[in-house]
Amino acid sequence: MRLTRLALTDFRNYRHSVWKPETNISILTGQNGSGKTNLLEAISLLAPGRGLRSAPLQALCRTDARQWGVAATLTHGIDQTLLGTGADLSEKSRRSFRLDGVAVRSQAEIAQVFSCVWLTPQMDRLFLEGASGRRRFLDRLVMALSPDHARQMAAHERSVSSRNRVLADRPDENLWLASLEDSIARHAVAASAARLSLVESMNAQPFASADFPQSVLHLDCEISQQLANGPALKVEDWLRAKLRDSRGEDRVRGSTSFGAHKADFLLSDCKTGRSAELSSSGQQKAMLIGVVLCHAALIEQSRGEAPAILLDEPLLHLDEPRRDALLASLANIETPILLTGTDTAPFSALNGKAGFFNVQDGHIRPA
Repeated sequence: MRLTRLALTDFRNYRHSVWKPETNISILTGQNGSGKTNLLEAISLLAPGRGLRSAPLQALCRTDARQWGVAATLTHGIDQTLLGTGADLSEKSRRSFRLDGVAVRSQAEIAQVFSCVWLTPQMDRLFLEGASGRRRFLDRLVMALSPDHARQMAAHERSVSSRNRVLADRPDENLWLASLEDSIARHAVAASAARLSLVESMNAQPFASADFPQSVLHLDCEISQQLANGPALKVEDWLRAKLRDSRGEDRVRGSTSFGAHKADFLLSDCKTGRSAELSSSGQQKAMLIGVVLCHAALIEQSRGEAPAILLDEPLLHLDEPRRDALLASLANIETPILLTGTDTAPFSALNGKAGFFNVQDGHIRPA
């Protein structure tokens, strides 16, 4: 797959811009606030989901505009695919997709045509903050390979929220609570099984490079531990019993003590066993890059085509050997790859292999 044309209309700080990259790898440089990350975000929105910032639709629209759009031309050998997305805020509509000029009813159709993985500077703090951010990160990885995971998680969250309300307002409604707990158990076990499958697959085929730490992914989750030792139906029964027995305590706390929302995702160095949270910022960055590239390889293995790779400020915190190892690895991947930075010098290893562009005030020009 190649990205041969990208058009942005009233998107973020782009009034109207058309970009035609001629190489798989594109280096976008410019000052902070020039629109580099906006460009990556636009590409991420061509895939199902909320994009690399998870921004609301109105935040994506240029100031004083009421609609925005992103359109791309993708080539696969001699075949060409036209893909577009956008929203009309004046109609309060949802984001829509078009595939080869025809409106798409389900995002699942888009997932078969285009996918992408990304890394942003905000993710550098993933292992220094709360578990909820790490769960969202992991679930996004799972969804790229198991689209049904999004439905399982949404249903789980609705059931947990409903159980909390019933416990607070009508704690004696045992049949109602049992029904909600049955729903939580079914969706939690399905979601946990998908998470566990991804973690096991990534541990079996980690990103390999002499100058990158080989990482081990850990899923800190009681449900996954149960799944490792027994069938799913038995784990569902176990979880229903846990939920039933914890009603009194959960009513006092105002929350549900067991479920997929209690899981955590951790990384550690394969050689030393040191966890990511105890590692330096450079080591953490290298671990995350390894996870993203390993995930891209799994998608390629599953679908026969690598996803687009979007790396925002990827060289930040990396020492020279790891920078060189990353750039050398990317040069061998046949898929659209976009990297950003404030200066071209750190990317010099890709001279002759990548296209260099300067981004300024919503305009993209050759560097």
